[in-house]
Amino acid sequence: MHMANKLNPWAAIGVALLYLLFVFASCFIGFLHPACWAYFSVLAAILAVGPYFWLAARWQRFGVGTVLALIVCLFCLATGEAGGLLSKAIILGGGILADIVRQFARNSSRKSLYCAYPFLAIGNIGWIIRLWSDKQFYYDGAVEEMGQAYAEGIKALQTPGHLVAVIVLTAAVAILGVWLCTKVDKKSSILMK
Repeated sequence: MHMANKLNPWAAIGVALLYLLFVFASCFIGFLHPACWAYFSVLAAILAVGPYFWLAARWQRFGVGTVLALIVCLFCLATGEAGGLLSKAIILGGGILADIVRQFARNSSRKSLYCAYPFLAIGNIGWIIRLWSDKQFYYDGAVEEMGQAYAEGIKALQTPGHLVAVIVLTAAVAILGVWLCTKVDKKSSILMK
């Protein structure tokens, strides 16, 4: 029996919650500057890769990305974050796409994580997609919550170019994160081919 089949359910729940914690904690950097808010998914990609890598090494089947994205969606629903159907669809869609990609690239392959994890990480952009899809709503909310100067910073980031930059940087950092995990988390790494 392969070690990957010995997934402790309590450990898996704890690690999945750690993933959520890292994604959520990444949002707090947005208090520093509007650019930190718009690019929070880049930080989330590097912080949350460890829990994803650990789970993926031990759960070598379809579902890791979907479950992690679902946990983020449920958290957003419970707390009123990531408003709108589009936000949740992007978050959950990223998780499902990560699992589809991983399935095609062989779930037991370390290389599959390089292809799959960026989709899960990019899905977290759904948390703030209204920054680009509903610009006035986001601007008004920023004025109310953070003040006029912060809102003006948000307005400057509401361009298609910034959205593309967020996607590209998130994907690049996600790939870097997987590479780092293969070097640091040897125990999980040896569970995959």
